[in-house]
Amino acid sequence: MQTLILANKLGLEDNHSTYPVKVTSLFLSHLFDINMNFKSRVKFSFRVGGTLRLKDHVTQADLQLLFILFRCCNAYGYIELSNRKAIYRQLEREFEVPISESQFYASLEKFIHHKLIVSEVASDGSIRHKLNYFMNEKTNKIGHYVLFHPFVFTRTFHQLTLAEKKLIISAYAQTSGNPNKVISRNLKQHNGSFKHAQFAGLFEFLHKSQKSHILEVLNNLKSLSLPIETQKESALFDDIKLLKGKSGFKAQLKFNRDFLISVAEEEPQKYYRPIDACTLYPKFYSLLKREAAYYGIGEVLSDRSDANRLVKILRNVNVRLIRHAFYQLSSYVTMKGLPRKPEFIIKESIETKFNEMLDQVIIKTGAEEFIRWPETKKEGIMERKWRFSHAALKSKIGIRKLRTRLLDAVKNLNLAYPILPWQISDYSGGESTYQASELRKYLNIDSIKEKALKLKVDPYYYGDLEYNAFLAIRTEDPRSVEKWMHGELHRLPVLPGKRLIPYNFRLEKFLFNE
Repeated sequence: MQTLILANKLGLEDNHSTYPVKVTSLFLSHLFDINMNFKSRVKFSFRVGGTLRLKDHVTQADLQLLFILFRCCNAYGYIELSNRKAIYRQLEREFEVPISESQFYASLEKFIHHKLIVSEVASDGSIRHKLNYFMNEKTNKIGHYVLFHPFVFTRTFHQLTLAEKKLIISAYAQTSGNPNKVISRNLKQHNGSFKHAQFAGLFEFLHKSQKSHILEVLNNLKSLSLPIETQKESALFDDIKLLKGKSGFKAQLKFNRDFLISVAEEEPQKYYRPIDACTLYPKFYSLLKREAAYYGIGEVLSDRSDANRLVKILRNVNVRLIRHAFYQLSSYVTMKGLPRKPEFIIKESIETKFNEMLDQVIIKTGAEEFIRWPETKKEGIMERKWRFSHAALKSKIGIRKLRTRLLDAVKNLNLAYPILPWQISDYSGGESTYQASELRKYLNIDSIKEKALKLKVDPYYYGDLEYNAFLAIRTEDPRSVEKWMHGELHRLPVLPGKRLIPYNFRLEKFLFNE
């Protein structure tokens, strides 16, 4: 394992080594293929009014982005793009001379445009991003890859010209860790048969027009020394020269074996540093650590994987509820010790406390009718309340603000959908139907409807009552059926009147745009 302690933030601030970085050969080839349309000179800007940049041109910033994306992805090529700033922070930590933030964002947009980064819908409906040309679709494993020595993160490498960097990276990838391999590249690709831009000939690949230009690049690389160990440098190439062959001039390069890394020696866990929840939301993570320490339960965040789960669970929860949950957990720890899964106690405490406060707010604001809409049965009402509570908790709106929103919503909804008194026609159920004509033959159905109107029975459930009576008169005494209907009216759900609210109305959508 060839690691270096560099003059980057990893080394200077944390005294951590910089590890090699794993890059798939196919991704690298498609990155260089951006240059296929270089002569078009098409420009783009990643924001309105921003600096125009060449769309089909590989830049120095693109090369830094290449390495940091492969550092921040997981073992399956997936990468977290919801907080791009977190990736840039990692770039700042790894490179001795990091690119600017604006260069980073521009390169990222370029990668997305060229489908080097693609998005897909996960099973839970969320959008995931992954590096294209990462997995071998046939084996479902990472494709052919190269382990790049940490010299790509150094200041010396950063100071090379773009042509020099491209040649080093392309040839290094072709070497694939083999210390005996000699790389040959023609200056011109005479037969025109090449699959990827990096093999189109050095004139085309490096944007050079004269043999002297290529010779200058090779001479500069011949004298190039890079850190091979901490505080020890060595020549990157054992041999590098320009030769004349049968088909014209060609460059020949042989790397110093000390810079090459065999994939057989790899330790995969060392090469990936996926952006986790604690890194994505550092301010919130710091808040959780402060609050946990205050309540004497700082150990719940001592394990990074546990901390990541808590950040994901609590990120959309109001701080007041988080403090209540930490207090409850602190009491539990005092009596019984730290539980194996403290997040379960935290989640339960938050939901219980929030629902208690929410129930009081619902009663005081008179919002229950709109929350339960269109349900009137107990089971349905409980389901609607649970869904509203879940949406309210997820919104991260404090109880005070939620109370204000509910008051405004109830006021606006009462104006938009005023209560209209029930009419006898609301209980008709269709007078011309066979069911209605049969009931009228055997029952005093009008008196039953008038009683339902007086009691303000929900017409929806009254319709069920009439249907059951229609079935009963076939086998039962009509007088007993009529008596039974009068008794059932007192048990049916009641509504004070009708509102012309759309059936698919949901208050959580109205309040939180869900």
